[in-house]
Amino acid sequence: MVHRLLHASIDRDAVYGSELTDKLKMNEQCDVLNHRHRMAQQASRSSVELYTNLFFKEKTIEETGYVTQILQNGFGVLIPSYGIEGVVYTTARDAAAPSVLEYEQEAHALVSPDKKSEIRLFQRVRVILQVDDKPVSANVSSMRRKLSLRLIEPMIAGLSIEADELKALRAAKKTKAASAEEDGKIVELVAKHPEQIQTI
Repeated sequence: MVHRLLHASIDRDAVYGSELTDKLKMNEQCDVLNHRHRMAQQASRSSVELYTNLFFKEKTIEETGYVTQILQNGFGVLIPSYGIEGVVYTTARDAAAPSVLEYEQEAHALVSPDKKSEIRLFQRVRVILQVDDKPVSANVSSMRRKLSLRLIEPMIAGLSIEADELKALRAAKKTKAASAEEDGKIVELVAKHPEQIQTI
């Protein structure tokens, strides 16, 4: 569109339809194109979010990430192995509880009140990725789920996952893996010997 307009304005001998010289029609056409472009971007983002949530659904994955952003109520983490960026919140989003870490503007870091723990830009962290079963907020449909990141390392009291909860998550992960392996063996057995299956 832009190239045609430039060509029409530069080369007076170029033959184009009257719509390229009509300002109102061009304005309407550009509005339509911009609207379609925004809708395509939104559809793309929603598609990525949907398939990411489907991939991580009912999974608990531990991964290494790097702090890419420091916020007043949390920090952004990039997980290179999946190309995902998310936020680890230092306060519960729905509660008015004080933050475990305080934002220190001079250092551009999150620091604990006792100054023993801190989160800085480009720091290496370990997180757990899982799809949160709770709705994102009261304003969003309960059908929408969000990928949540929870801190494992560095261990920060009140923010990192407690050792007991981490053991339980790891045990549940092993149980699911064993169950999936058993299901795979059954499917393989049925595929090899379909004649031995009794009809109900």
